[in-house]
Amino acid sequence: MSVKSQNKTVVLLDVHAIIHRSYHALPEFKTASGVPTGALYGLSTMVFKIITEFKPDRVYGCFDLPGKTIRHEAYSEYKGTREKPDEDLVSQIKESRKLLESFGIIAVSKEGYEADDMIGTLANKIKKEKNTKVIIASGDMDTLQLVDGENVLVYTLKKGINDTILYNEEKVFERFGFKPDKLADYKGLRGDPSDNIIGVPGIGEKTATDLILKLGSIEDIFKFIKKNSEEEFVKKGFSKRIRALLIEHEEDAKFSKALATIHTDAPIVFDPLAKG
Repeated sequence: MSVKSQNKTVVLLDVHAIIHRSYHALPEFKTASGVPTGALYGLSTMVFKIITEFKPDRVYGCFDLPGKTIRHEAYSEYKGTREKPDEDLVSQIKESRKLLESFGIIAVSKEGYEADDMIGTLANKIKKEKNTKVIIASGDMDTLQLVDGENVLVYTLKKGINDTILYNEEKVFERFGFKPDKLADYKGLRGDPSDNIIGVPGIGEKTATDLILKLGSIEDIFKFIKKNSEEEFVKKGFSKRIRALLIEHEEDAKFSKALATIHTDAPIVFDPLAKG
């Protein structure tokens, strides 16, 4: 996949995801005075790699802020299973803004929203600019739902901080068997333990994938169930038990999808011509 086919390239950094990945992948680097620096080293390495590989015209660093988000307001147990981060990690997250500022990278955050929502909103705006490609750099897979053909790509870490992969729509399909716009439906069905999203209890990866491939989105799945008999559902290759689970947990599925969906309309203001 070439990123040279369009005139401009804008990179959106998922700062917290990259720092978190770096913190756990690298040795405990420290300064002579004992200040932890490993995660910041990993972030710097990623930034240098991105600048060298993609030569972006602009770079934005998207941050989470302390405190509850709109998802916590909707579901108090959102991410409730996550352990409190180490102080060494927290201190480096705080310092990361200064680090990115030294690179000339623009920081973007909004109270009540996650970094993913900043990324989704910026990607949605910037991809409409003429001859502009957006590359999302992240340490996890959540942002894959934002992939849009060759216009919005996700550059993510496979292993450590050096083994990377660039996802376009074709690559997402190769990995999951469906297009990026169905990833929130997938999480809505199978859940996501890392974010404490429950999904539909009893439905795993294979069944969730089969439901999406044969019936479509969560909304389409329940539309089919309500319009067709149990026999028709079984003819699609699913058991009566799966149908019963879906009916019992319809609201859980729809709510889980909503939690997993990245916002692309967060109330942020940014200068599209600012240089990073």
